[in-house]
Amino acid sequence: MTIFICILNGFFWALFDVTRKLSLKYVSPKVLLILFMIVQFIFFFSWVFFEENFKIEKSYFIPGLILVLISVISAIIFLKSLVLSDLSLTIPLLSLTPIFSSFFSYIVLNETLKKIEYFGILVIVLGTLILYAEKFEIKSIFKSFKVISLNLGARLMVLVSVFWSITPIFDKICLNHTTVNVHGLIQSFGMLLFLLIISRNELTNLNKIYKSSALIIITLCVGTIATVLQFYAILENYVAIMEAIKRTLGQTCAVLFGFLIFKEKINLQKIVGVIILSTGVFFIL
Repeated sequence: MTIFICILNGFFWALFDVTRKLSLKYVSPKVLLILFMIVQFIFFFSWVFFEENFKIEKSYFIPGLILVLISVISAIIFLKSLVLSDLSLTIPLLSLTPIFSSFFSYIVLNETLKKIEYFGILVIVLGTLILYAEKFEIKSIFKSFKVISLNLGARLMVLVSVFWSITPIFDKICLNHTTVNVHGLIQSFGMLLFLLIISRNELTNLNKIYKSSALIIITLCVGTIATVLQFYAILENYVAIMEAIKRTLGQTCAVLFGFLIFKEKINLQKIVGVIILSTGVFFIL
């Protein structure tokens, strides 16, 4: 059951990646994020209200505030990266998240990995190099770091993978001091408040939202479901394992949806890169 929650969580995040990219044709990254936080706030507020349970400890607030700041910054960078680069090239870079998660979760949560899981990390790095190689050749593969460094969307996504390796760790810490619905309520309210402060000028023209209201509503609902599932997946699994399953599905769906929806090209190099990335991820499990 615990692995099933991780799989379901991964599928909804992969679907969320696609709908977000489609929605960004009509609204700016910050506006979409604000709408997402509004929907989350309404959802979690209703949950807390009807359950009549507002349990929270004082130890929650410091990690909770840090988490709000990290979440706002990483979400904006992520959406910017989607705009700049192909879905099939940026999303697979999030497979680096389990690497950082395994490191940070060991330091903060004392969640240790096995030797075969460290081997999986090396396989993930190899898959990333293949994915970003200019040509499907050995020399070109080891020049992938240069390709990534020259691609702004790729650099931003690597930064996001670092941030997103930290956020579930803080989620897990926070959930030791409160319930899922209260945690979701506080986080969505905090992020909404910060976003409204830094994005006031972008909220003046929202005409395009009405032209794509169905798509945006679907995006917001899918994202909210993914968020709730991730909270429960974190509670039942090691952070690195949750991230590994989530990113494996994300990588596969990025190439598939990129081809079906965004007409992005699929070649042998992308296929091999994603397969190796996914293989490395499964070694981590």
